[in-house]
Amino acid sequence: MVAASMIVMFGFYGTSGSFGIFLKPLEATFDSTRVAASSAMSVFMGIAGIIGIFAGRLADKYSSRVIIGIGAVLGGLAYLLLSQANSLWQLQLYFGIMAGASVGMCFAPVIAIVSRLFTENRVLMVGLTTIGISIGQMVLPPVVALFMENHGWQSSYLLLAIIVWVTALPAIVWLRKKTKPDNAISPNQQSQRSPIRNDVEPSNQTRTWSISEVMKTVPFWMFFIINFMIAAGFYIMLVHIVAFTTDIGIHSTKAALILTTLNAGSIAAQLVIWILARRFGSRFTIIALLAIQMIAFYLLMGANSLATLIILGAVYGFGFGGCNTVRLSMVSEIFSPHSAGTIIGLMGIAWAAGGICGPVLAGYIFDISHSYDIAFLIGGLMLMLGMIAGFFLKAPDHTPLSAQS
Repeated sequence: MVAASMIVMFGFYGTSGSFGIFLKPLEATFDSTRVAASSAMSVFMGIAGIIGIFAGRLADKYSSRVIIGIGAVLGGLAYLLLSQANSLWQLQLYFGIMAGASVGMCFAPVIAIVSRLFTENRVLMVGLTTIGISIGQMVLPPVVALFMENHGWQSSYLLLAIIVWVTALPAIVWLRKKTKPDNAISPNQQSQRSPIRNDVEPSNQTRTWSISEVMKTVPFWMFFIINFMIAAGFYIMLVHIVAFTTDIGIHSTKAALILTTLNAGSIAAQLVIWILARRFGSRFTIIALLAIQMIAFYLLMGANSLATLIILGAVYGFGFGGCNTVRLSMVSEIFSPHSAGTIIGLMGIAWAAGGICGPVLAGYIFDISHSYDIAFLIGGLMLMLGMIAGFFLKAPDHTPLSAQS
């Protein structure tokens, strides 16, 4: 199940994560500004967030693999049509709307099914699942950059269509409608194990939270703030870091390596962060990881060599990958695995909003200043606000506010 989920994440997110490789060629082809071309990613994030809400609820009630299968068909078709695009509105439609809807049908269902399946080692298993995202965004951008150099951006979109369709097959075959924890342990067995340090004790792991109950809790809104800040920073990096690197005179195929090292750092974090979360607690861990991302953004303002950018990419990736894993597993810790799909889908609104604002803001700043320095400064400040929100990530009362009233 975890292997299938990793492969699905590889395909959906590796292809969409290659958008930054296409940014300058599309800007030149459509004779547009950078903010106009990068706004396709903003549309993508908005649509993915909206669709993710419904996909998460459907995954809690029905079949995850059917939803993911529909998303794969739509995503492959989007990239197929992009290979024939000849105007900016087609980029917005095919990538922004169609590919965005495709990814919206993937994330919440996959995370929900893994969260339900594992209990004690949930942070580790969610981390392994999301490693598929990092591997996809590590491997595919340099491959696409090399392929584009020899065959052009239109043929590169054909390649992405094939990748989405092929990597979705494991989900359709192996993911099942219902899952039950296969590593659950009895209370007697639990008492024999070493205690796990945790700042967020489960409020009620056996009940299902309604949307209205969740939205009346402080942790939900803190998650909302953190999701927005992380997403805004990440999509500034994902969409603009290659363009920033080529602007200072580095070749695009070498610039794509920054995305590779960023995701290598993310994978490293996803493999080890569960150890830190068990030792120091999820809340402390997520605050520290937000600080790492913030520092990387500030240091980007003075970066002017490929070696420096590669190192900063890896540092930022470690903070992002670890933070992503912990925040997703904390949803089940604070609320309930039974409501994970719905809650993750609902919080996807904040993730989408951050993904909408980040690329457009950075593109606008570049168009008026011909520099990304202010964008990097703002990205660091947003992550600082996320750190502040992290201090308030504590479990709500066992009884929801609606029930208390």
